[in-house]
Amino acid sequence: MCGRYLTPDQAALEKYWGLECPPDYFPSYNVAPSQLAPVVRTDREGRLEMRMLIWGYQPGWAKRAWINARAETVFTTKTFAPAAAKRRCLVPAMGWYEWQGENAPKQPFVFHLDGFAPFAFAGVWTARETPDGWLRSFAILTTEAAGALRAIHDRKPLVLERGDYDAWLSPSTPADDVQRILGGDSAGISAYAVSSFVNKPENNDARCIQPKELIREHDEKK
Repeated sequence: MCGRYLTPDQAALEKYWGLECPPDYFPSYNVAPSQLAPVVRTDREGRLEMRMLIWGYQPGWAKRAWINARAETVFTTKTFAPAAAKRRCLVPAMGWYEWQGENAPKQPFVFHLDGFAPFAFAGVWTARETPDGWLRSFAILTTEAAGALRAIHDRKPLVLERGDYDAWLSPSTPADDVQRILGGDSAGISAYAVSSFVNKPENNDARCIQPKELIREHDEKK
């Protein structure tokens, strides 16, 4: 499961990808479903481009949207198979959130690489025609969590190795290579507890990633 995530600031994003950010790009500490977020994909000439798409994959026939697609079945389900075959994408990020616990209040955690370095989730995208034009949307692939991450949540977004970006984007990548990518692990990912500040999508600043103990200490000093 991946229901919220973080994106880098414009300078970090452009440096990492070597691409110009869309004019409507805005960095976010708390990207939520139905919001616009950056996606890297190939254009009709096979060149990389960064576009803002809606987080919530919704084909033209569907009455609902999906924010996640299971890596184990993305190539076999009616919902995602067409996009998995021809419309794969990279979703730039610098971390994500998961909530631990069966009952409320659940404890939020932020997952990240060292220094909140940029990386990419594996994604798929689609487009549907509306009276106001074409709407393009995407879903983030998820897979089973392992090791220490599994103690917090049993699913995690599929974080790609940088060397696999081109292979994931290309429809001509051999099936064996695609399956290897889908079975990848999130090397170098660590996590720590944050406060319930992140629970509200409208809360969107650096307090989202402050360690829970720092938030508590700040509140006690007021």
